[in-house]
Amino acid sequence: MNWATRSVPLKWIVAPEPDSDLVQEIGAKIHLDKTIIKILFNRQIDTPETIEQFLNPRLSDLENPFSMLGMEKAVERILSALRENEKIMVYGDYDVDGITATALLYLVLNKLGAQVAYYLPNRLVEGYGLSIEGIDYAAAEGATLIVSVDTGVTAVDEVKYARSKGIDCILTDHHEPGEILPDPVALVNPKQKECTYACEELSGVGVAYKLAQALYERLQQDERELQEHLDLVALGTSADIVPLIGENRILTKHGIKQIARTTKPGLKSLTFVSGLMGKEIGTGQVVFILAPRINAIGRLGDAAMAIKLLTTRDERLAAEIARTLDKENQRRKNIDEKTLNEALEQIRQTVDLENDKALILSSEGWHQGVIGIVASRLVEKYHLPTIMIAVDGTEAKGSARSIPGFHLYNALKACEDLLLRFGGHKYAAGLTISPDNIPTFRERMKAVAKNLLTEDDLIAKLYIDSEIELTEINEKLLDTIETFAPFGPQNMRPVFLTRNCEILGQPYCVGRNHLKMKVRKGESVFDVIGFGFGDWVNHLSGRGNLVDLVYVIEYNHWDGHTRIQLRLKDIRLAAGDLAY
Repeated sequence: MNWATRSVPLKWIVAPEPDSDLVQEIGAKIHLDKTIIKILFNRQIDTPETIEQFLNPRLSDLENPFSMLGMEKAVERILSALRENEKIMVYGDYDVDGITATALLYLVLNKLGAQVAYYLPNRLVEGYGLSIEGIDYAAAEGATLIVSVDTGVTAVDEVKYARSKGIDCILTDHHEPGEILPDPVALVNPKQKECTYACEELSGVGVAYKLAQALYERLQQDERELQEHLDLVALGTSADIVPLIGENRILTKHGIKQIARTTKPGLKSLTFVSGLMGKEIGTGQVVFILAPRINAIGRLGDAAMAIKLLTTRDERLAAEIARTLDKENQRRKNIDEKTLNEALEQIRQTVDLENDKALILSSEGWHQGVIGIVASRLVEKYHLPTIMIAVDGTEAKGSARSIPGFHLYNALKACEDLLLRFGGHKYAAGLTISPDNIPTFRERMKAVAKNLLTEDDLIAKLYIDSEIELTEINEKLLDTIETFAPFGPQNMRPVFLTRNCEILGQPYCVGRNHLKMKVRKGESVFDVIGFGFGDWVNHLSGRGNLVDLVYVIEYNHWDGHTRIQLRLKDIRLAAGDLAY
């Protein structure tokens, strides 16, 4: 399967032109290029003050953690545990967000003198969330307080069970609350209806960091000490694909810088085995290189090794664990590929792509640790909500991924009578179901999707920030674009359109189906790289055609030289028709 070739054509949507007089007025005040001002205006950043705050985000811009509902009670209970020397169990999750949140809170509580341990559920045995097994473990270890991170908002029965064991619970989470909330000592989740915290889209590790901030403030500790853990916040926030706006962006921007200068032996070893040591690290490197290695061990079994990696001060142990995670990631890739091929075959045999508006696939033997990754790849290919279900005996576990216009959590809510458990977000969710219910669930979900999704929702869209000429591209423009980083959901690297570009010379294919060529318009000539566009070589060769390009602008550092290059997002013949 050639994953580089798009199965779904993209509809180009160019952002509207903002008021030209206002653009000129603001640009004159803050000395920014009009193209930059237009992009910011269309992202609702449209005053000198908000532009300054966006381009130069400061940690001092973070909101007071005590404005988050439940924070006061959470801090009071933890301080009581510190005074009474109670044992605290930090209860996390096995994805990168949960792992980094667990490591962060464990390190912070340990620094504050707590008697603290941590627990992560085994993905293959217990599944997601607070579990009876985990609570029993905490009780056996003598813990009288569980502090959850990145999980817990749906743990109604589990909190009751913990109380019966003499254990209080503080739940910190960022997932969608259900209609019935658990009754812990404190629930800290910016998505609670009554919570007025400005950034409700914080990651799990972001919420954990706010708890750490609140503890340091109440104990009158120097909060600057917490900044050494912003590397963990950046890892978890980037990997969880939350909107990189507001506090998420502030924390990640400073955290990315902290990764480069981290003092954590484990993170240094991980960047080394990943081939990133000494290289510039952004959210792309976190999401596609570092995070999969941390995720791999949790996806395939016990994630506790990843916590050891991020918390140890032993450099030899850190190097050993980093090598193990690197090997596990390669094993995970092999399982991914096998599962993907089986899913594609199941689609070919059982799915009506003309009429079905959702993909619900299931199989015995699929590894529940990789089905989420495969679901994401299928969404990318088919632009349909996708649920992958791994069947194992009398219980099956699923991972779901979605598209704009289809709220996964709400859709699963419409099927909750068929599910044993479920939880998640608008774009990603997990579920547990009896295998006997899968056929009915499949039909129900397809009906929900058919009812909710419009024909327009099913068209994959490529949003373009601005139409410009190649002559407008220069280092000053690109350097300003780089200040938009970190890039991610709701703060993507700006996308540009230039029409009627002339192809110079012979386009050619490099690597695994990647297009390389030069284009010219007027006096400006730029290199173009199109990852996954190698099949276009045959359509562009020897025809002397003009093309319309949609692209992002970036620096290409190669062989000791740095040049501006255009990274292709889409291409059309200048006449406006797709070549194929």
